[in-house]
Amino acid sequence: YEEAEARDLTKHEQQFVEADGFGDAFDVVLGNCSMCHSREPAWDGIRWPPKGVVLETESDVARHARDIFLQAGASQAMPPPNAIATMTEENRATLVAWFRQAQAN
Repeated sequence: YEEAEARDLTKHEQQFVEADGFGDAFDVVLGNCSMCHSREPAWDGIRWPPKGVVLETESDVARHARDIFLQAGASQAMPPPNAIATMTEENRATLVAWFRQAQAN
């Protein structure tokens, strides 16, 4: 975890971290995704992050921005149905707006 936090962001990652709405999007991801998509998942029955996707740090979230947009923003594939009640339409809209803002820059 410390290594992931300590490494410099790539130019691609910076684009997403510097986009308007990143802080809110990061909070949505931490609150709705990171219990499974962490280096040590906290969800019962999950021993490693699904598909190897880790979403704990700013660089993790920025690196997986497109996947987050597609899986949790543009669709309702993630989190899995009935897994977590806090992934609201407002939260999904936050992810979409952040991704589109980063793409516009």
